[in-house]
Amino acid sequence: MPAEVSKAEAAKVERALQAAISGSWIEFNKLTDAPFSNDASMMEQFADSSQRLQEAGGTWRMNSAVGIAPDGTRLITTTIEAPPTVDIVLTLHSTSDQDDSTISIWTFHQQLNWDD
Repeated sequence: MPAEVSKAEAAKVERALQAAISGSWIEFNKLTDAPFSNDASMMEQFADSSQRLQEAGGTWRMNSAVGIAPDGTRLITTTIEAPPTVDIVLTLHSTSDQDDSTISIWTFHQQLNWDD
């Protein structure tokens, strides 16, 4: 049986999307439980994804999947799709499926489409 996104993880995804829709880097930055590995890169990813989500106007499909690493930590990959302008990947890392998990934002970028 595949792992499911926990309530805490789903809430973090939703809050990240709301911050992006509102264009609030400050709110988005507060959501990660561990520092970004590169603040400038994440800020660029946020700015681009935020603009694309705002242009889509809330009409998109969203799907999340969970991968479990050998150490038991979780990689949550959420895709947000609203062709032709939105094809975004939000990636989170979570220490567990518990409510007190440390959940960090790893990426928030446009999905590359090699067929274009």
